[in-house]
Amino acid sequence: MLIMVMATLRLGDTLVPLIFMSDTTHLSNFAGDKKEWPVYMTIGNLSSKIHQMPSTYTVVMVALLPIPIKNRNIPQKQLDEQRQTNREVLNEVLRRVLQPLTFKQNANTKSRYYNVLCADGNFRCCKPVSAAWLADCPEYSDLHHLEWHVCFRCQRPKNELGDYVPSDKQHPRRDHNVYRTLSNANHKAADAELSSRHVHEGFNVFRHIPCTMSDLPKPDPLHTMQIGMLVHLQKWIFHFMKTHKRLAKYNAIWLSVPAYHDLTPNNKSYEEVSQWNGKEMKKMSRCLLGVVTESLRGRSPAQRPIFNCAIECTRGLLEFYTYARYKSHDDATLSYMEDALHRFHTFKDVFLLGRAGKKAKAKANALRMELVKKRKVDEETNADTWSPSKKQCEMNAWRD
Repeated sequence: MLIMVMATLRLGDTLVPLIFMSDTTHLSNFAGDKKEWPVYMTIGNLSSKIHQMPSTYTVVMVALLPIPIKNRNIPQKQLDEQRQTNREVLNEVLRRVLQPLTFKQNANTKSRYYNVLCADGNFRCCKPVSAAWLADCPEYSDLHHLEWHVCFRCQRPKNELGDYVPSDKQHPRRDHNVYRTLSNANHKAADAELSSRHVHEGFNVFRHIPCTMSDLPKPDPLHTMQIGMLVHLQKWIFHFMKTHKRLAKYNAIWLSVPAYHDLTPNNKSYEEVSQWNGKEMKKMSRCLLGVVTESLRGRSPAQRPIFNCAIECTRGLLEFYTYARYKSHDDATLSYMEDALHRFHTFKDVFLLGRAGKKAKAKANALRMELVKKRKVDEETNADTWSPSKKQCEMNAWRD
């Protein structure tokens, strides 16, 4: 995208990539569960050293997005109308914020240039372009009018989101120009087509910005890895240790990790930590594989293949996270990341043993209610003919 924009620049012009960041922030539980939704902006023409200095004010807040009201127990039709209103209000605020970046009506004034006073005291003719928007996955869905639990980059089906797909067999990218055309059509066939693509109807300001929408979201290690996949991995490991009665040993080894360079010892066991932030997750990733490996020692022959799969799955995700933190990549590191991701998807099913998802729990509860009703009918029918011992045997059979 940037190469195409640079091709349209005039001689002496400066390209200014704009980087936006947004995240819903929880403020306090003592004042009515308050939240705010700030939008920050910076530019990509600055070095990383300047970006990391708070005194330079390289990141500025440009807007506070409205927080939708909480949806109580209301009818589904009214709930859908309220959600549509929330999307319209959000897009109206974003339209006012991003108006200098949107397309103009006049084709001759489509490209906008500004005379900007730079840090060296000279004025330069600059062209701002949208380069990135950093947020978490649910926020991308809200900003781009997509349904939750769908991929915001490609058209991968919902039932394949957890599957491994090689880099040479990726699904096609989402074409937001088609979504804009269908939204402007405003008829039932277009709305049905949008619904089949898991896209909400209505105006979306991002579809009117001259950029590739599928390239606007950038990888964010904080949301996708540190408080994303690594948190899931921790929960899987915790349940795995509890199932195989290794939780006490896991906590003891967690507390016994010694101090090392830039690594402080753990003062609390794993169960005593109430909340994990990005800094703690980064520290945890450096010693998690050793703790898991040591906790699964002394296994029986039947447990050996299961424990080996758990260790390899943990190793694969931690290697992928370590490579993802590199500042630059080449073909070798990208192949290492692909191999680590493939190993993680290959062995991750070992953590499903002894666990049930939402669909399986709902099915089990429905079957349990059906069995309870059947048991009550049998008890009422045979109440006069069953002896106490017979009744106890039947109750034990039903319980099993």
